[in-house]
Amino acid sequence: MQNEIVFAHNPFSELTEVRASALHGWGVFARRLIPKGTVWWQARSQDVLVIERDQYEAIDSLPRTVLVNGLLDAILHYSYYPSGLNRLILILDGAQFTNHSFTPNSVDDPTKLQSLALHDIGPGAEILEDYSHYGKCPWAPLYGEFAKAIWARN
Repeated sequence: MQNEIVFAHNPFSELTEVRASALHGWGVFARRLIPKGTVWWQARSQDVLVIERDQYEAIDSLPRTVLVNGLLDAILHYSYYPSGLNRLILILDGAQFTNHSFTPNSVDDPTKLQSLALHDIGPGAEILEDYSHYGKCPWAPLYGEFAKAIWARN
């Protein structure tokens, strides 16, 4: 599946909800029990923007207006980088509010652009992923200062 993006059913809205998080701003929470191994998020074409390197570089080269700064902030804060695709995936469906933890209950599968429960996630529990397991983009400084802390542990 190298450099190919396949879109499928997204169970995000059925299994989860976005609400205020005690950890950081907004978070993703289980609506009901999500059993271990369950795919709770799956990329669909209408739920993500796929950003190529040349597109990112074109935006990054623009004069820094409020609009350009806002767009870059959204890309750098809410995208992730599946190394095998060499593209940024900007999530639009609410899953971009999944918070970081070094003791996660969810893991991403970048080859399938999906996230799975590492163990049973109870109703009302916040879904957390370890961002240090995401690919480190060589051409876009994702996550700003936070990136230094998460990748320093690896």
